[in-house]
Amino acid sequence: MSNTKMRKRNMALIAAREKSGKTQAQVAAAAQVSTVAYQNYEYGEREPKASIANLIAEAVGSTVENLWGGNPVRA
Repeated sequence: MSNTKMRKRNMALIAAREKSGKTQAQVAAAAQVSTVAYQNYEYGEREPKASIANLIAEAVGSTVENLWGGNPVRA
């Protein structure tokens, strides 16, 4: 995956979280992952499993498609 695509993905996730008014720790707790794991999703170090991506999207009031551009996340 290109760095440009990853950067867009990260910016969408960061923007949605900030718009929701939640901290990284709050979104991580809602997604049932550690804060460090969630930060890795924002920083582009890792991609979440589909189940985690759904929980993140729900926590920030968005959709997986909006946050990850309709690209599949790992199973």
